[in-house]
Amino acid sequence: MAQIPKFGFSAFLKLLNANPKPQKRLVRDRYRPNKGGYDYHKSLRLRVQQIAFGELSFQQVFDSTSEITKLSERESARRGLKRFFEWKQQNSGAIETTKGLLFPSPKGLYKVEFTPNFLLEIEGRRTAVHLWNTQFRLSGQLVRAALSTVATRYPLENRPDDFAVLSLQDGSIYKWSEADRELALLGEKLLEFLDNQFEVARNELGLSIGPEAPSPHL
Repeated sequence: MAQIPKFGFSAFLKLLNANPKPQKRLVRDRYRPNKGGYDYHKSLRLRVQQIAFGELSFQQVFDSTSEITKLSERESARRGLKRFFEWKQQNSGAIETTKGLLFPSPKGLYKVEFTPNFLLEIEGRRTAVHLWNTQFRLSGQLVRAALSTVATRYPLENRPDDFAVLSLQDGSIYKWSEADRELALLGEKLLEFLDNQFEVARNELGLSIGPEAPSPHL
């Protein structure tokens, strides 16, 4: 019996943007035993929060990265912090927190969790922003299609006006409000396509879906 895979929005984007062979491997990996994966980007997220909510100055937060043991993680965090600080200087305004969204795929074979890092008014729209800091090429069209799946399912109560992904790799920001009807339809088709991928992987591995349990893969 296999638990229903659950993963975060960055992992979802990585799946959608992967080429066919790596995508198949990533899907199958969701069913492999995991003893608790290391969250490579946790240190960055915590520091972004400290800057965003005025807990510490940029310099204080940047200096604290010397505490990160792994060299690659430390350098990644520093690059991401610099990019965020530059972006925030160009996008002034009070930052708030907002709730995320967990939703199942059409066939219920996996779940996606959209977790905004903060809420900020951008061009007059209260925008829930998810940070991306993975060295993986993103397609703007696929990101906007993915954001459409979130916007379609987000409850009306305390709903943000917009949803976005801010890439700390190159400073690009992708917004749901930039998506048209065709991209919204593409988002739904992508959910169905991944459902088929998970169904194939489950059959190949001889698995049946068991009682729901929390997944360590995020």
